[in-house]
Amino acid sequence: MNTELENIQQQVSALQENTDLITQDIVRIMPTIVSLLSENEKKMQEFHEMRAKDQELLQQIKQFIKRENDVLSKIINDYGTLQDVANEISTITRQELAVLTIKEKDIVSKIAEIPDQVIVKHHYGIDLKSTPLIIVMIALSTIISLGLGVLYEKNKQLDDRKSYEMRYRMIELELPHVTSHIDSTHSLNPKKFHNVW
Repeated sequence: MNTELENIQQQVSALQENTDLITQDIVRIMPTIVSLLSENEKKMQEFHEMRAKDQELLQQIKQFIKRENDVLSKIINDYGTLQDVANEISTITRQELAVLTIKEKDIVSKIAEIPDQVIVKHHYGIDLKSTPLIIVMIALSTIISLGLGVLYEKNKQLDDRKSYEMRYRMIELELPHVTSHIDSTHSLNPKKFHNVW
């Protein structure tokens, strides 16, 4: 009985040692487990956030697909199927091509009618639309010519007057007794000239 009791005590002490070792291992591993759990929790939170964003994007894609389906259904209601639209485009293109072919044949036939050599005759005439402009230009030219003529004549008269004045003064210097009896606008005594009147 003592042996059994000793065996049990040995087993209990061995269990106690094992429990202590396990407890020490758990205490040693616990910070790592806690950090792994916190990292796992962060990753789970990030996963949930990404999942929420993905759900948002999925909703947007669904709404976009719905809008596109609505647009396509309206197009099909208005114009028929895409095959009908393609057939209509093909028909219109054939019709326009036929019109262009007819016009091309007309142009080719008209080009064939043009002779190899063409004599060009120039007809000169007065355009009645430009006649008032021509009359105005002639009138302006005449007025300018007359104005220039008047200016030329006045300048000539001034030059002649200066020339006569110079001659009178030269004669007066050389022959003062002759010029004293001549009434002139160039006289040094203007009262003498005015007294004549």
